[in-house]
Amino acid sequence: EVEVEKVGEEFVVKVSCNKGRDKLISILEAFEELGLNVVRARVNCSHFFTMEAIAVAQDQKTTDINDVTQAILMAIEKQGGEHIKDFRQ
Repeated sequence: EVEVEKVGEEFVVKVSCNKGRDKLISILEAFEELGLNVVRARVNCSHFFTMEAIAVAQDQKTTDINDVTQAILMAIEKQGGEHIKDFRQ
């Protein structure tokens, strides 16, 4: 599950999925490719992989919520090959 909200200039991102190798790295790489800086994050890998992050754009270009959501979904799928559903639809 991936939820992305835009609050002012910040993107609030919540991710929940099965644990897997290197998911955090793939998600952070997706942020970097989108030109987003993570200013705060909380990650838990007890039973599932969960992450709550706040990210801001490096420049003033507008990044779409859907672009962020799809990039994170692709990063998760790349690492797990698992079926991921975008719950915003």
